Amino acid sequence: MGIVALAEIVIALFLSKKVFQRNGKPAYLNQIAQAFETLFNCSFGSIYDQQEKVFDRKPFNRTKTLDFLRNLIIRKDKGGQNRQYEK
Repeated sequence: MGIVALAEIVIALFLSKKVFQRNGKPAYLNQIAQAFETLFNCSFGSIYDQQEKVFDRKPFNRTKTLDFLRNLIIRKDKGGQNRQYEK
């Protein structure tokens, strides 16, 4: 995965409003980006520039990374490898 792919995940998490600060309010885009930079030892430069690159993609290609990850989960599930966790 490249920086733009990681940025796509960061932006999706930000837009979901499901990542929270310690005070219970939704986290800002730059806070989530800083956490990813620390976690993956990378640098976005400006997360806002990366966000622009994601949104500048063609509409049918805008969520390329998220679609790829979703399809991996679907394929693994169809393979029946996760059935042991269902109860």
